[in-house]
Amino acid sequence: MAIEMKNISKSFGNVVALKDVSITLNSSEVLGLLGDNGAGKSTLIKVLSGIHQNDSGSIMFDGNEVSIDDPRKSQSMGIATVYQELLVFPELTVAENIFLGHTPKTKIGLIDWKKIKADSRKILDSLDSHDLDVNARVGSLSVANRQRVEIAKALSQKTKVLIMDEPTAALADTDVKKLITVVKRLREQG
Repeated sequence: MAIEMKNISKSFGNVVALKDVSITLNSSEVLGLLGDNGAGKSTLIKVLSGIHQNDSGSIMFDGNEVSIDDPRKSQSMGIATVYQELLVFPELTVAENIFLGHTPKTKIGLIDWKKIKADSRKILDSLDSHDLDVNARVGSLSVANRQRVEIAKALSQKTKVLIMDEPTAALADTDVKKLITVVKRLREQG
């Protein structure tokens, strides 16, 4: 699996955010996108995530040109993004946050809480996050643990590509080390 972004340009009025940017993402690869503030890193991520549409250039997914015109399209392709501003709901539990928007149902159409909790536990364990209680309210968690919930949420949706926008910005050194361990584990899992 590969994603190629070729000659991507994006402007906001007279402000050029991206000009002829090209990048290739391959399976089981970890890439860091570096640049000064205002260099367009977040804009490039938002183009791939379907929040912004590129003005020119092309996006290739497994050799086929695609148009990512909204976040649902990006998600349907297996692309998940964890933004610097975490999108968790503090009043909900860890498990509820992980499956928000795609909750498993029973045969008669009720929410399958047992499956939600079991699948949440399985995903968190795969991230070596055994310490996170699936029944805990997200509002009671540290920023680092909220970020792990966001990553688990992304993985609950059959993610092929995980994008993290400035994932270490709000983390302490020990939490950065934990995040790096999680990223290495994800790479090993493909």
